[in-house]
Amino acid sequence: MTEKIVYQYDASGLYLGTTLADESPLEEGVFHLPAHCTETPVPDTWEEDQHPRWDGHTWQLVAKPKLAIAESPEQKLADFLKNNPDVLGLIHSG
Repeated sequence: MTEKIVYQYDASGLYLGTTLADESPLEEGVFHLPAHCTETPVPDTWEEDQHPRWDGHTWQLVAKPKLAIAESPEQKLADFLKNNPDVLGLIHSG
């Protein structure tokens, strides 16, 4: 059984990386693609502020998504208490 490299993307089409597709044991030359994959290679290079996105037919270079920085649980609690002084008052009076 042979394998081939395919290109994986997430639910929004953003490129994730490569993975392998296995050849069908019943049909020579036919490969079973994993979900959210295409045989079409991503562009060789792209600018730092761009990222490949699969549109169902081709790879488009789009603005690189900004990753949200998650607040720590402690920071979330501090923000909540700051915005809800009545709750903080209940904690201190108890």
